[in-house]
Amino acid sequence: MKISIRILFIFSISMLSQVVNAQEKRLINYTEISALIHNSTSLSGNPSFRGLRTRTGITKLLTNHVGLGLALGTDNYRKANGASYNTLPITINGSYYLNPELIGLKLDIYGGYAVKLFDNFNKGMTAGAGLSYSFPVNSRLNLGLQTGYNYQKIDFPANYRLGESFDLGNIRLGIGLTFK
Repeated sequence: MKISIRILFIFSISMLSQVVNAQEKRLINYTEISALIHNSTSLSGNPSFRGLRTRTGITKLLTNHVGLGLALGTDNYRKANGASYNTLPITINGSYYLNPELIGLKLDIYGGYAVKLFDNFNKGMTAGAGLSYSFPVNSRLNLGLQTGYNYQKIDFPANYRLGESFDLGNIRLGIGLTFK
């Protein structure tokens, strides 16, 4: 557990230091919050989950249209009966901006892994794709509306009382800020 916290701390400090020099290095920072709706799951009975997703990340623009980056976030899922599943995903992201000014339509894809948070939660893979539309607020800030698909694998150790790993698929609807 201490190693995961140290890695998270080092990763966070590294991301923050990158924001300082974003303009010279063609780096952009984004932050988003999304509702995870209309889910499907591999659990028997296909129970309903409500979800919330947050992300913050750094993207390096490789060309005027293509970006590659890293993000850190949370995915929180709650079943109707009160059971909840919380993950801390670290993802690699790819973006394609149709407009080189970074406004308008953007396509994105991501994949990563959720690190172990608690003794009962073993691991989880996450992946997804989406699109967003950004409106300029000023020359250095965009406001974006987004939608997409979010996949999460929840794996448990064999000795855990549920003993059942499962998959979750959700449509995400969110809002985000891009600092350029």
